[in-house]
Amino acid sequence: MKRPLMVMPSVLLGLALVLVGCGGTSTSSGTSSKVSVTPPTSLIKSGTLTDCVDIEYSPMEFFSSASVTDPNQAIGFDVEGARAVAKAFGLQLQIKNTGFDALIPDLTAGRCDIVWTALFVSQKRLAVADAVPYMATGHVVMVPKGNPKNIKTLDDLCGKKVSIQTGGVVEQRINEQNKACTDAGKPAIQSAGYPKVADEFQQIVVGRVDAVWETDTAVSDWMIKYPGKYEVGYAAPKTDSYGIYFQKNKPDLQTALSAALKALKGDGTLSTLARKYQMDPVVLDVIK
Repeated sequence: MKRPLMVMPSVLLGLALVLVGCGGTSTSSGTSSKVSVTPPTSLIKSGTLTDCVDIEYSPMEFFSSASVTDPNQAIGFDVEGARAVAKAFGLQLQIKNTGFDALIPDLTAGRCDIVWTALFVSQKRLAVADAVPYMATGHVVMVPKGNPKNIKTLDDLCGKKVSIQTGGVVEQRINEQNKACTDAGKPAIQSAGYPKVADEFQQIVVGRVDAVWETDTAVSDWMIKYPGKYEVGYAAPKTDSYGIYFQKNKPDLQTALSAALKALKGDGTLSTLARKYQMDPVVLDVIK
C-alpha cells in the first residue's frame, strides 16, 4: 500500500536559502541531471517551453517570500520539475502565473504549451486537453483539532459547513456527496467555494466552516504551518493523480513529456525534488 503524501516541518527550513534566477526565462533546473530527451516540436515559441502555473500552492508552486513576484523565480516541486524537464529538452522555461480558473482555457487557447501546477487528472479536463500523470494524490477533509463535529466519513458532512476551492475536482466530488446526502433524506452540505486556496483555508480559521475539503498536499502543508490546531477527519483512498496538461492532437508533447518524466525519475532527479519538499518519492510511481 502506498503511504500518504506527507509534507514535514523541515520543508519550511532553508527556503530563504533557495537560489533562483533573475527575471525573464528560467533556464536552471536546480539539479545536476544529465538527462537529454528529444524536445517537442509544436511549441508556441521556438526554443521555449511555456508553462501556465497558479503560483499559490505550497509546496508545489510558491514564492519564497512576499517580495518575490517574478513567476520565473517561483519554487516548489512542480516548477522545479518543469525546469528539469525543460533542461532535458534543451529549452528555456517560461512560467506564466495564471489564475486557477484560467489554466485550462489559456492552454486550449494556445497561451502556454503545458499546465504543470498540481491539477488532478479528471475526465472533465481530459475532454478538452490531454495529460501525463506524474504524482499520486488524494483528498482529505481537515477539521479543527479534536474533531468537534465528529467528521469521520463523507456522510458526516451532511448538514455541515465546508469550504472548498471552486473549479476543480473537489467541487465535483462535494456536489456528488451533497446529492448523496439529500437522496438519503439528510441535510444538504453547506458548501462555500473560493477561487484561492488561501481564502478557502481562512474560513476554518475564522470559524465560518466546520471543515475544509482539499488535497492531501495542501492540507499537510497547512497543518505544518499551524501545528496543533487542525487534524484530518477523513482521508479518501489515494486513487487520484496530478497530471501535466497539454493541448490535444500534440503527440510530440506526449512523447517528449513521458520520456522526460521517466528519465528524470530513473536518474533520481524527481525523487530528490520530492524529498527536498518532504514528500515520499513513492508518489512518483504513477510515472510509467
